[in-house]
Amino acid sequence: MRYRALLGIISATIATSTHAVTDQERTILERLHSELAIISSIVKQAEQSVNQNDRQQVDYMQLKADLERIQEGVGDILSNQRREPRSLPSISGEYR
Repeated sequence: MRYRALLGIISATIATSTHAVTDQERTILERLHSELAIISSIVKQAEQSVNQNDRQQVDYMQLKADLERIQEGVGDILSNQRREPRSLPSISGEYR
């Protein structure tokens, strides 16, 4: 549930950054980009600590794919790789 809320906040941040990026916004997006890398590292650590006997398992593959997709989108904004509007795959948000 916490991951879904986190991804919702990140998605909202990306959605609001479709206009010209100001210096302040760029600084914040750079921070977000680096923090997503940290979160991805934490997810990998959690994945290595999985107890296979637990009744409920986290779908780390989907979680990592969603985080990568978000980080790539933020990276595109930072590198000024603006693209024409396109249909993007949705973020799952389901990790159980």
